[in-house]
Amino acid sequence: MVASGGAAGALSRWGIGAAALKLGQGAPIGTLAANLLGCLLFGMAKAAVDALGWGSPELRMFVFTGFLGAFTTFSTFEADAFGLWQVDQRGWAIAYLLGSVVGGLAMFLLGFWMMQKVSQ
Repeated sequence: MVASGGAAGALSRWGIGAAALKLGQGAPIGTLAANLLGCLLFGMAKAAVDALGWGSPELRMFVFTGFLGAFTTFSTFEADAFGLWQVDQRGWAIAYLLGSVVGGLAMFLLGFWMMQKVSQ
């Protein structure tokens, strides 16, 4: 279920990226679109699970871990932060958000810098 959902999510993300390239913009519109759409879909699916008990465990694995996991990890990131906020772990939610965004950018820059040094 995870693998088949992941394949569908990855192909969907690729399709959005390919469509965005046709717009001729220099900005990462495809990535932004996939991240925003993934967050919308994750929120809708999470609400359906919480309110209605929607879906079997296998279907949930297909949708959340497989499809949305491959479509965008950003949706999972947002859902994790929301989950912390929901259980009154607001300090952890803020630390997680800041650590992920600022820390992620810092690690990206560190990795980029390290590889530039190695390739010189």
